Amino acid sequence: MSVNAVRHLPARLLLLASVLSLAACAGRIEQPRPQPTPLPPVVQPPETRVPATRIPIQAPPTRTPAAVQRSHPRYAPPPGAPAHWNNQLGVYVVEGSDLYYRERLYYRWDGDWYCAGRPDGPWEPVELHSVPPGLRGRHR
Repeated sequence: MSVNAVRHLPARLLLLASVLSLAACAGRIEQPRPQPTPLPPVVQPPETRVPATRIPIQAPPTRTPAAVQRSHPRYAPPPGAPAHWNNQLGVYVVEGSDLYYRERLYYRWDGDWYCAGRPDGPWEPVELHSVPPGLRGRHR
């Protein structure tokens, strides 16, 4: 073997390997895949309809707030005075007196509406539009 032939041996081997692998691919004949056999059609039994029974739909009962409750989620009760929240009036009713309370003010009726920051006064006359809405028509 000559020196020139030894030098080109790796290239020749690579070429030979490529030719053989291509020949192997070319010689392989792909077999056609068998087609699946079709299934017989599914026969549905005739539909038997059951008459629908109408069930009346009832709305859940609406919960009406109690006219009187101990407290309100937004308005704080009067400090230091026993009171309960009256939903119809929209104010706290101070127990054992004719006083009402909402948003840091006490209200009382004495021929006209008066308000004060404390249950014992000092009382000042208040305009009707400043009185809580539930109290406005109570004495007019």
